[in-house]
Amino acid sequence: PWECEYSYGGEADLHRHYERCQKNPGHKNFIPVDKFSIEYLPEDYRDKEVVDYIRAVSDLTVRVSVGYVSEKRPETVPNTNKPYPCYSVRGQCRLTVGTGFVRSVDVFTSDLGHHCGCKDCLNSSTPEMNFAIVEVITATHVVFDGLEGEHTTCHLFFDRGGTPDTCSGVVTLPGMSNVFNNVPEDCCFMYHYTHDLDLARKLLQTTQQMYRLSYILTNDNKFYFRIVKQNRDVLDKQPLLFLVSHPHGCSKQISLGYVTSAHKFNDAIVNLFYNTATCPGSSGAHVLVTENFTSLGLEKVLLFSCAVHCGVSEEQHEFNFCESDKGQ
Repeated sequence: PWECEYSYGGEADLHRHYERCQKNPGHKNFIPVDKFSIEYLPEDYRDKEVVDYIRAVSDLTVRVSVGYVSEKRPETVPNTNKPYPCYSVRGQCRLTVGTGFVRSVDVFTSDLGHHCGCKDCLNSSTPEMNFAIVEVITATHVVFDGLEGEHTTCHLFFDRGGTPDTCSGVVTLPGMSNVFNNVPEDCCFMYHYTHDLDLARKLLQTTQQMYRLSYILTNDNKFYFRIVKQNRDVLDKQPLLFLVSHPHGCSKQISLGYVTSAHKFNDAIVNLFYNTATCPGSSGAHVLVTENFTSLGLEKVLLFSCAVHCGVSEEQHEFNFCESDKGQ
């Protein structure tokens, strides 16, 4: 059910997987990010704030490439008999490709008195004091631990073209540190140190815009009643759910669909099932829902959470799923 893409032959292999895809032949339900516009949204959701929000999320979405498989991957998912991905290839140098998302950026300047924690600075007698820390979220089955994090590269702004190297404007973040994993929720937090403060401030501005728009979409009654006024039946429909991902490790794509069901396992975890298009390579993509519908039986808004795409449901084969921490 997992939706990483795997390759022993590098970028050329990824493109062969894309062309031979059996899950979504032709990838007709994926929208290239540079072609996305308001017309692609369902009529009930055609609003400038929704478009701007999706574009902000797109700008923060990264391709995650992992060049090594940790020996510490378990044989099965904890407390189950379900095989855990990549156990049989532990210790091998194999390319695993998924998707991730910049959740936060912290900028440090020399007047704050902090020192950069990157490898170069840790080994330097004059560590950099102007630096930033970029937090990236993906799925645990994409990046399992710190060793895999050291072999991880994130590509920002891979929005068009065949490979990151042929796409102008792509920024490469090599090496992740301080990897923290939540295996039950399949969510991985990792961090990258950068001395490029222009990039850091650009990403910080985009995260601030995204948070601002998420607040408008979830808390602004004017937006809520504008949607209701356009079509009161929208309250009885399934909520819109969108993903921005790198299917098969190729350039960034937007997919739109709907939540089909939500299951609460306990007081902490919610499983969402949805028909939004995904492919191998979509694992780790940020899952976003644009409304909080009481028909799902959820108490809190799921628009901005740590939920990441996990894969295809074993129980409902026609639907994809993610796990979320109650949406907050």
